[in-house]
Amino acid sequence: MKVKALSRSTADYTRETKSDIQRLPRNIDPALHPLERAREYKRALNAAKLERMFAKPFLASLSGHIDGIYSMAKNPWDLDQIITGSGDGELRIWSLESQETMWRAPAAHRGIVRGVCNVP
Repeated sequence: MKVKALSRSTADYTRETKSDIQRLPRNIDPALHPLERAREYKRALNAAKLERMFAKPFLASLSGHIDGIYSMAKNPWDLDQIITGSGDGELRIWSLESQETMWRAPAAHRGIVRGVCNVP
């Protein structure tokens, strides 16, 4: 009588550190996956949609902040204005029509401006 035992090494599924991605067993044989073509079609379709979504033309650049912009809010009563907060603690109100700064507070925060909102 022949007996086949299933065994796997602990190195195949254990993580070295907690930040490592959990390893999962994967079978790539298409004969064992009857829905593989449908999955690949869905992935390709999603990739094409994402490419189309991010392929919009570049309209303008608002230059003025020294560091990167980390927060942004639009004015719901005046669609020409937006408020931005940057990594160096500066707040600015921009006019989108003229693409210029209308108001600025250079030392609004000591660090990164993580959020802005528009209150009437």
